[in-house]
Amino acid sequence: MSVVKLLVSTLGKATGILTIVVVVLAAVLIYFEDPDPVKYTSMAEDMKTLEENFRQQNKSCFILGASGETGQVVLKELLARNLFSKITLIGRRQLTFEDKAYENLVQEVVDFEKLDDYAAAFQGHDVGYCCLGTTKAKAGTDGFIRVDHDYVMKSAELAKAGGSTQFHLESSRGADKSSSFLYLKVKGQVEAEIEALGFDRYAIYRPGSSPENGRYCIEPCLVLAQ
Repeated sequence: MSVVKLLVSTLGKATGILTIVVVVLAAVLIYFEDPDPVKYTSMAEDMKTLEENFRQQNKSCFILGASGETGQVVLKELLARNLFSKITLIGRRQLTFEDKAYENLVQEVVDFEKLDDYAAAFQGHDVGYCCLGTTKAKAGTDGFIRVDHDYVMKSAELAKAGGSTQFHLESSRGADKSSSFLYLKVKGQVEAEIEALGFDRYAIYRPGSSPENGRYCIEPCLVLAQ
């Protein structure tokens, strides 16, 4: 298993989220790249060609947490780039969009407490994006563990069983399964447990607030591929 680390400098919050999206898209495109690559004259040309090749493969994806800040940006960028032939939003409620760009989205409303009953929602996707999460302040200790570990882990298991070859997880800066801090420990645990599922491509993105300056920053992005 190889590990690719992409280091991103400290950024403003909006720019930080956009950087996550750019890295996410690059990770997906490179994995499904043309088996007979050619040399390009620039990075922009390279990405443009990768995107075009990817579109022709008619891949599908699902997004968990599309109503959240990062999930909204991921969805917007995927639609703008028209990378997937089908995008499915999986969530606890139906989302409403006014822009026509969103009219072809498929939405699956699920009960996260009974995800096994909704296994069909996770079937038939090539790529899964998980931007699901809450905080202890919002949900309490039990609620936080349920959302950030149990819901995320079960979703990953169903995605793997449903045929997804890639899983992209938004985690947290400082995530560590050995941490004495509950938030970071839970994030680290779910990272490790999903890795053990054996996706062909598993990527972890770790945004967070820097304690030094209060700005939004991104820890090195870990892209794990068998």
